[in-house]
Amino acid sequence: MTPTCPLCNSVQTRLLFEKGGTPYWRCRGCRFHFATPSANPNLENQLDDFEPAYLQYLEVEAADAANFRATRKWIERFRPLQNRTVLDVGCGSGKWVRWLKSQGVDAFGLEPSAALFARFLQGDAAFQQGLLTEQLVLPREAYAVITSFDVLEHVERPLEFLAELARRLEPGGKLFLSSPDVGSLAARLLGRAWHFYGPYHLSYFGRETLQRVAPQLGLRMIDYRYRSRWRSLGYAGRYFYEFARRRKAPTWVQRFDSWLAPMNLFDTFHVCFERTAK
Repeated sequence: MTPTCPLCNSVQTRLLFEKGGTPYWRCRGCRFHFATPSANPNLENQLDDFEPAYLQYLEVEAADAANFRATRKWIERFRPLQNRTVLDVGCGSGKWVRWLKSQGVDAFGLEPSAALFARFLQGDAAFQQGLLTEQLVLPREAYAVITSFDVLEHVERPLEFLAELARRLEPGGKLFLSSPDVGSLAARLLGRAWHFYGPYHLSYFGRETLQRVAPQLGLRMIDYRYRSRWRSLGYAGRYFYEFARRRKAPTWVQRFDSWLAPMNLFDTFHVCFERTAK
């Protein structure tokens, strides 16, 4: 049965392909791409169900400090963080929140996955487990800065998610997101072989679709860019085998865990939105 678009509710959707038993669709109306797996592994997986490359991404790595410093520098082009509370939605293992707190920034993290929360965040008052769309009691009603990095692609109902992020911003507050860019050259050239078409990714935005949706939510896009990230070559090798080739990575890959390099395939966007005053 052809699904309706989870972004605009259009029935004008068409099947692009199937990969790993999951259908991938494109909406003719808003150009949104989405996947319809039988279940959402982001919420249902236990810790042992996640691939080693995914868990390594969540663990503390040598490249974290350099990446976080660069991220803070980018954010503070638009809104200084000192003396403000930052809400990080989809905080994973909490690395970004804990780094901010180590730099004197008040930060709080929300993580929807019960398995990840139990492994990395349980017992830490700086974190809460749950979905943003649930009735949650957060430390503040509204925030000057909200971050949600590498999260949007994991969300089944992205319009509701973005609306909740916007609702929790102060007027003039800034929302910082990152997510795979389905309109990028890499995505268009590689098609179903694009590495971001994988089991945990359900929603795929491009710049045009984001720009169309933002005004409906009281948001204005003020920056859109592709940023490099430092990664270990060992992580890159595991990611290639486990997500691109769907195979277990060979043991020799771990020899390169301490080798770091800046990586940018220009297929992951970083965007800053401002909540327009009402």
